[in-house]
Amino acid sequence: TDLLSNSLDILPSLIPGVMQQVRTVINQPEILPSLARTITKHVMGSARKGDSRVSSAGKEIFKPTPVLIEDAGFHAESHHVLTPDGYILTVHRIINPDLPHVQSRPVVFLQHGILCSSSDWVIGHRSKAFGFLLADAGYDVWLGNFRGNIYSRNHTHLDPDKEDFWQFSWDEMGQFDLPTMLFHVTRYTGQNKLVYVGHSMGTTAFWVMMNRYPEMNSMIQLMVGMAPVAAAAHMYSPIKYIAPVAGPVERVLSMTGQYEFWPRGSLFADISETLCQEVDGRVRRNESVCAITENIIFLIAGFDAPQMNFTLLPEILRHTPAGTSARTLQHFAQGVNSGRFTMFDQGSEKANLQKYGSPVPPEYSLSRVTCPVVLYWGLNDWLAHPTDVAELADGLPRLLASYQVPFPTFNHLDFLWGKTADLLLYHPAIKLINQFGKI
Repeated sequence: TDLLSNSLDILPSLIPGVMQQVRTVINQPEILPSLARTITKHVMGSARKGDSRVSSAGKEIFKPTPVLIEDAGFHAESHHVLTPDGYILTVHRIINPDLPHVQSRPVVFLQHGILCSSSDWVIGHRSKAFGFLLADAGYDVWLGNFRGNIYSRNHTHLDPDKEDFWQFSWDEMGQFDLPTMLFHVTRYTGQNKLVYVGHSMGTTAFWVMMNRYPEMNSMIQLMVGMAPVAAAAHMYSPIKYIAPVAGPVERVLSMTGQYEFWPRGSLFADISETLCQEVDGRVRRNESVCAITENIIFLIAGFDAPQMNFTLLPEILRHTPAGTSARTLQHFAQGVNSGRFTMFDQGSEKANLQKYGSPVPPEYSLSRVTCPVVLYWGLNDWLAHPTDVAELADGLPRLLASYQVPFPTFNHLDFLWGKTADLLLYHPAIKLINQFGKI
């Protein structure tokens, strides 16, 4: 009853805005054909995940990460790596043609968070996006992609349209994906050490990796955790109201063939991508169909109007969400329920005993993260709550500093796209990285 009550409390604040946006669409007949084509594609089964590159007007609306990099004046590389369990991941690289001897430059590896991809570090102007700022600062910048997103939706023998492909969470991302990508980068560049920057789930998987392979701490010159997440018992996000029923929901999704969560090419993502580019100067953005998507994203992650770059938002929505497994969301929900940072709960004592030799999933220990760590967090972060971050920080044996981003409403998404993230976060972080990267 409390769960239903709490969930229903959220809905009234959304309904008036959504109804206004729906009325706006209905009153603009020129938008309706695009909507009809998009829905028809899915009803008739002709939509393919990730293939929407051109709008109804013939305008390119999705640019892959390498194109974003090259459009900003850099050179781009795409590397494909194979994990021990058969997943094929794509790692992107930014090369600054104005700086010689790229192979001898210090490496910074950027790892995205949940529902994101490598593109999130390079959306926006060269003078604002963190990936570009690092490349212009003289670093050899690499961008990882976890299994299941648009760039890492491949396997040696598992079919991404079948359930077996999606039986993973951030356990496997930390156990397999990160080590595979980092070892590839060090072998390819000849650099035996690097600086690691993770956002959100990019930090979660890092803690997992160091529990699995403590020897990898020696590879990390500095770990920078932005909006870091381990257990998430204090989150503000309405995800906490879904958490108590996450297990049954995941099983229902599985029975209906919905193993993938919010991928590119899904009906919802395609409506966002197809219709947001139809908005022009005649329609105020908060009355457009784009705002339906924006409301849902902000409901999950929090809203910070002063930092929200509405001009950049259509570009963001072309790349995000980039997809993950339903099990990954369930794993985060388990941490909300238990208040513990553990391996994935298999759903019963019997299943846990079979998997782990224990009736409950083993707990990860932050004490095994012995490399230098710096954390950045926001007061208005609904997913990485300040209380959870403080508890996480207390468990790190080599925590150098834990910085609150000096903006009172800075939230989870602002770490990637905040209007002044370059001044509040990126430039200070680069100054800190310079002390370890040895340019």
